[in-house]
Amino acid sequence: MVAQFVRAINPALGMPFFWLFWRLLPTPSAWLTAVVLLCCGCGLGSSSIRRCGLWEAQASKSATHLLDESSRQAAVGLVHSDDQRCVDDFFVATRFGWQAALAASEEQIPLELRERASVQYHANLRRLLYSAQKFGRLDPRSGLQLGQGDDKAVVPIVHCGFPWRADDFQRISPPPQDLPELLRCRYTLPGCGVPLVVQRCRNPQDPAEIRFFAPQSFFAATAILRFSAEVNGQSLTDSRGSPVLEFHNPLRLAKVSLPEGSLPLAGDLTAPLATTLQTSPRTYLSGFVQPGSQDDPSKLGFLEPYQKGKPPVVLIHGLFSDPQSWADLVNDLRAIPGFCDRFQIWYFRYPTGQGFLRSAADLRQDLQAAIQTFDPERTDPALREMVLVGHSMGGLIAKLQVTHSDDTIWRRLANRPFDEIQADEETRTRLAMACFFQPAPHVRRVIFIATPHGGSNEASGFVGNVATLLVREPPQEAQAHQRLLEQNPGVFADVVQRRLPTSIDLLKPQSPLLDALREMRIGKGVELHTIIGVTFHPSLHGPSDGVVPVASAKHPGSLSETWIQSPHSKVHRAAGSTKEVARILAEHCFNE
Repeated sequence: MVAQFVRAINPALGMPFFWLFWRLLPTPSAWLTAVVLLCCGCGLGSSSIRRCGLWEAQASKSATHLLDESSRQAAVGLVHSDDQRCVDDFFVATRFGWQAALAASEEQIPLELRERASVQYHANLRRLLYSAQKFGRLDPRSGLQLGQGDDKAVVPIVHCGFPWRADDFQRISPPPQDLPELLRCRYTLPGCGVPLVVQRCRNPQDPAEIRFFAPQSFFAATAILRFSAEVNGQSLTDSRGSPVLEFHNPLRLAKVSLPEGSLPLAGDLTAPLATTLQTSPRTYLSGFVQPGSQDDPSKLGFLEPYQKGKPPVVLIHGLFSDPQSWADLVNDLRAIPGFCDRFQIWYFRYPTGQGFLRSAADLRQDLQAAIQTFDPERTDPALREMVLVGHSMGGLIAKLQVTHSDDTIWRRLANRPFDEIQADEETRTRLAMACFFQPAPHVRRVIFIATPHGGSNEASGFVGNVATLLVREPPQEAQAHQRLLEQNPGVFADVVQRRLPTSIDLLKPQSPLLDALREMRIGKGVELHTIIGVTFHPSLHGPSDGVVPVASAKHPGSLSETWIQSPHSKVHRAAGSTKEVARILAEHCFNE
């Protein structure tokens, strides 16, 4: 699997970035066979399934006759679309489509009719799923209800290849037609089945879910309604022609197994991200202007449930931004064959108006909490192979996870030893967490993207000064800061003395904290990589991405340095950056 992942992103192939459409369309006859004979490696109990008159076979009919029956039954379903009877109509139409495809594979009929059988099967399955959900007859966790009166039955559901539990399948929806602005590309896979978006809400009774998951999560699935006497090679009692509804994970299952080979699985890999972006409000403005707001605290989040054996790739956004800005990178990475088998994606949200020392302390605490929550016995070595990816100021927060603070930061901020500082216990604890730390033992690699190690002149200019004035100091923190200054007169540096430092204050080239970061030692065994943005726009400070000069984005000791033609706000979204991140992650696989 590692080799597959590496081959997919190997830049030596000389292919453009959108090499991701790696799967080839099968022949029409093979595609038809996939619809007909689908059977996957998913378990289903061998208990009896109650027969229903709706799924009686029509094996003696010709493909043409079955296609006509499928069309007729679909038309009846459309007439009944405001009545729950349409569910049964669309089920029968789907069954006729399946049987027509089966008959077509055995008859020498024109290709046009074979394709028509496939189209009708998928179209009617799509109608069946959404009408069944509309009338409360589909529970994506367990089964599809069919029939009326005494002739009722439930079509069982199996879930294949998901890190999510069956209970997480709470609602399905079609992939959105339009892409939001933050997504430049849509990755769809041709093949068998109906692509879906599954929605689940976090469990409000689970402290781990509250801490690490968004209120809503969306993930991709592909539905197939199969009529077969076997599931996973096991015969079902009295099940000739009995249907099974299957949900497959297209992020991990590229193909489905058939008796005569494997064929591609359809999927829309981008749809869940698009749905997330359309339903989740952005927080970059409130996070900058009101960094102390309880509505937008620092938070480490998971895109999927924790998966043992997969190193986390932790994405840390930059100034005046939020996790949604990583949508392009996430979309591109998850479309690479093998990526989801090797890595899991986490993200860190933080209010960007607060100083990055505080944000780094929050991330340090959250990463430790995640390890303690999901691996308290420390049995997962993958959690000691984390990769941090930081854009802009996020890169500085990432660097603060892998450095020895010693007393380097404190000496830049105060002229008196920490033990001699007068402060209440809460303030003292907060200062200690921000200024004194060791490299996190679980981080092995850091990727800096357009990171201002030497600061940004924009922070010292007019725009930076105006932006600083927009940041509203949380009253409680401002009062604590004032008490600290009053209890320790003449002790703190100007950057602390004037006001509670904002992130922009700390990004000025003359900031003592940036000087401290350049002096701090990197932890043993940590590997660094640098991606630098450049534009054609002239700059008084040499080549730059319009915000961060190239000289500031460089970091000594980086194993690689890649320049990307892109402005600062889009460097982490550029196709070239994704390709370089993927190359570095492939290297990480070999070094585990």
